Amino acid sequence: MYHSEAFFAENSVKLITFTPIVSSAFKILADSSYIHICEYEEKTVHPEKTTAFIRCTAGSGEIYAGGKRFVLNENEYIMLRFSDIEKYKSISNLWGYEWVNFEADDRTLCDLNKIGISQRSNEEALQFDKFIEAGKSGAERNYLNALFLNYFYMVTIENKKSIEKTASAKKIKFADEICSFIEQKIYEKITVTDAALFFNISPRRLHQIFAKELGISPKQYIVKKKMEEGYRLLVQTTYPINKISEVLCFSSAYHFSNEFKKLFKQTPTQVRNMEKADL
Repeated sequence: MYHSEAFFAENSVKLITFTPIVSSAFKILADSSYIHICEYEEKTVHPEKTTAFIRCTAGSGEIYAGGKRFVLNENEYIMLRFSDIEKYKSISNLWGYEWVNFEADDRTLCDLNKIGISQRSNEEALQFDKFIEAGKSGAERNYLNALFLNYFYMVTIENKKSIEKTASAKKIKFADEICSFIEQKIYEKITVTDAALFFNISPRRLHQIFAKELGISPKQYIVKKKMEEGYRLLVQTTYPINKISEVLCFSSAYHFSNEFKKLFKQTPTQVRNMEKADL
């Protein structure tokens, strides 16, 4: 028996060499009175191009840097030039954050001054604790850099995927709710506008949801569901075609038959005759 799991990195994938050199790290939990002013002397301790990676773990904090104000809430993170930071403070009863100062090639720091969000995991919390303990015990610098790099990618890529998956699942669930609403109105004259109003969204937004999740427009879905119900009525009841057209709220039997043929490639009469022949 032979079992293998492997991968080959594609040459087409852009290679970004991110090799941070850590200079300091902090894990802080502070109350609402907490405020820190960044003095000139503090900034001179770190190299000129030091970057601060700040991860909010609880509550909210306010950071002033480069003349701008950034509000960091739980599960959010940001990278800022350390030399640009003027002050930061708690704006909630408790503010928890993890802060790492490091140097890296400027070409890899494309996300400076941008707030990101990712759900904090237990693995991430354990990784940062391991990183802090290693630093406190005087671990070798390359090892510290590797621990931070692992933590950094957990925050910015691995945990971020969980939020994207959750958001995608919510969109799919929302699409299912809209479909269910339409199916309940199959015997009514329902329009795209009606469905959009019920869910308090614009018709354009409704089109976007259906195009992404179902690959068709809301109008096409409405017609499709009415046609499927029409097919069921044709083969399971003796309703005349004009009656089926009427109960499904089509303007005429001709309109119903025309839409029916587009979907099933047969006329309602052909389908009914075929079912009779099979009996």
